[in-house]
Amino acid sequence: MSDSGCPFVLIAQKNSKIIRDSLLNNQLLGEVSDTLQTFDFFDTEELLKITLKYDITSFIKNKNKAEYIDAELHVFYLGIEPVVKNIRIQARGNFRKGQCYFPPLALNFKTDPIERTELAGMKKLKVVTHCSTGENNDNIVLKEYLSYKLYNVLTEKSFRVRLLDITYIDTGKKKHEYQEMGFVIEPAELVAKRNNCVLIDPMVVKGENLVEEDADRAALFQYMISNTDWRIKSGHNTKFMKSFTDITPKLIAVPYDFDFSALADASYSFPQEWSDSETLYERDYLGYCRDNEDEYLKTMRYFALHKEKIMNTIATFPYLPEKELKNSSRFIADFF
Repeated sequence: MSDSGCPFVLIAQKNSKIIRDSLLNNQLLGEVSDTLQTFDFFDTEELLKITLKYDITSFIKNKNKAEYIDAELHVFYLGIEPVVKNIRIQARGNFRKGQCYFPPLALNFKTDPIERTELAGMKKLKVVTHCSTGENNDNIVLKEYLSYKLYNVLTEKSFRVRLLDITYIDTGKKKHEYQEMGFVIEPAELVAKRNNCVLIDPMVVKGENLVEEDADRAALFQYMISNTDWRIKSGHNTKFMKSFTDITPKLIAVPYDFDFSALADASYSFPQEWSDSETLYERDYLGYCRDNEDEYLKTMRYFALHKEKIMNTIATFPYLPEKELKNSSRFIADFF
């Protein structure tokens, strides 16, 4: 549905005045010392330095097979000796495996479990990596990371992320070494646990199966960052969970994967076939159109009330060049 065709967008235009008036140190990935205070892994803005040693040459050559290979993970903290984990890694992401020299990674800790912290017992962690080498690819990673942080501003029912400074050491024939930015995504099980929910994996999701407030918030957020690479019905780039405490059979929608958004502006991204957008920067609302206009206004007021914190999250992000920050701020400000 295009910008002009959806009631949500028309209402936003008609009620812009109403909306304006309504505005009134972390813990390691392993055992370090019993004397260290325990911090939640994702509840810090501190950049975490890690090193990954593996046969990158062979891994890149065979990435489409998605086979696990052995790797050594070094986690650096407070200048002390690194924590070393013997893990296995796997290429993930069907599209990015085909488009990127460096595909996203799954880190498997089954043979060397994570101890302590809120990540204790987690078998896998998803890491978003640079697509290929070069400064702009780091910027794409950073802007996708920033997208997650913006959704964190709006709701706890969201994936938290932790920024990584990654050194890759190739133990294969070419012996290359790279230093790039990346980030780790909170496991879905932890998102559910943190919100006193349980993960649900339905075959098909209909509008009446969802908590309207969460579905509309997710849809308007995707509209804000101009991302069409998601669908609730099929669960494309959306996880679902059910609350243990709220007395309702309806599901909560939790979006993820924002690399196809205009905010991230990845070189390989494009509007999806189910969207009316002709360019990446043409916003298209893909949420449910509802009969009750008050529900739309409620969601829009919610975003308006969080505008200052959203804009401040962008403005104070320290890792992007000034030009990128200005462009991102201008794009999100246009939404409001």
